[in-house]
Amino acid sequence: MDDGPLMVLDSAGLWFRAFHSVPEKITGPDGAAANAVRGFCDMTAVLLEEYRPAGLIAALDRDWRPDWRVELVPSYKEHRVGADGEEEAPDSLAPQVESIGAILAASGISRAGAAGAEADDVIASLAAREREVLVVTGDRDLFQLASPTTTVVYVGAGMRKRLAYTPEVVAERFDLPVGADAAVYADYAVLVGDASDGLPGVAGIGAKTAATLLRRYGDLDGIVTAAADPGSDLTPRRRSAVADAADYLTAARGVVRLGGRDFAVEFDGDPDGRRGPVDRDGLDALAEATGQGRAIRRLVEATAVLDVD
Repeated sequence: MDDGPLMVLDSAGLWFRAFHSVPEKITGPDGAAANAVRGFCDMTAVLLEEYRPAGLIAALDRDWRPDWRVELVPSYKEHRVGADGEEEAPDSLAPQVESIGAILAASGISRAGAAGAEADDVIASLAAREREVLVVTGDRDLFQLASPTTTVVYVGAGMRKRLAYTPEVVAERFDLPVGADAAVYADYAVLVGDASDGLPGVAGIGAKTAATLLRRYGDLDGIVTAAADPGSDLTPRRRSAVADAADYLTAARGVVRLGGRDFAVEFDGDPDGRRGPVDRDGLDALAEATGQGRAIRRLVEATAVLDVD
């Protein structure tokens, strides 16, 4: 099924975005918060209505902080770990995530995950397919997936300000070298770091310097090679900064760069994202429990574009 784009949702990113952008006064009949449910359903419906993809897959974290990433960079997401060892999240969000999962299943929307993998890894695997792919996320790390066949729809600033990132847009936005794809963004992210993921970056190298170095030397490997070459034109300060961060750079590349590992992606639903059977009774029960009948109905109506002709 490649007669239209495949839309892949960074599901956790979207429901976190929904939770923080829709007021918690949106509740169900029992008074429990339903703002994430409302926002997630509305966001997904808008995306389906606007882009009309041929397939839709909700990518899920099987492991939000995989051991293999922590082994590479121990600080990875460390600040997000709660007392129970799980990811810290608002108390009112967890039951809503369960409801969202049930709504996805009852709506016939495919879900995908892989053992030992985050949603980012699953999305990278799906983006490697030989078809047009639309990745919807609020995570800038996924900009690296932009390519001639993959467009990253970024909703980090909200749905109304969403922007489609192609390789050209990524290069222009971050002043990076223009290539056939935007893989160089991963090297930029390694250099600059990301406090939200516990990645420190390279001391003394900010966004402007990182972009300058990548334009001059092409990629992170080129920068490391220049730092080790006494005859290169790298300044002493930058040479020292890169050399001092050698261990971090080696490890962080394995954390940030996507697509370097082969994950066995498992699907609940159609692997091409076509809509499966719709459980109308189940949806009615979810609508009653969450009080979000309108949003759920809108979502189900929007998924009609996913039906096999």
